[in-house]
Amino acid sequence: MLFRSAVDVWFYLLVLCTPLLAVHMAAPIMSATNSATVPIIAVAVLLFILLPTWLLFSTYYRIDFAFLRIQSGPFSWLLALDHIHDIEPIRTASISPALSRDRLKITYGRGQSIIVSPQRKSAFLEAL
Repeated sequence: MLFRSAVDVWFYLLVLCTPLLAVHMAAPIMSATNSATVPIIAVAVLLFILLPTWLLFSTYYRIDFAFLRIQSGPFSWLLALDHIHDIEPIRTASISPALSRDRLKITYGRGQSIIVSPQRKSAFLEAL
């Protein structure tokens, strides 16, 4: 089963405001610098714009026969379902593959943990 990440308003604002901020900060630097650094700054601005958008459209959790696959932009994790020890609700702003502050902390393996925020939390828990 596929579960999309829940998304808080703050993340939508980040995706909308980041391009504006990046262009606003880069424009004066690009006009005042030599032509050799312009491509470097342009690439940095592009990455600054693309990463939050990529995270927004590609953060999901897939539960298959024996695994939980967590995908968030360029990052991915594969957890064996039989290695999951505990799942608890948590509200935190720590960096994780979750786009909402209403999250679940999954403890697995040897004391490892990861935080997710599925849209349909009860169906996600049932599937696990």
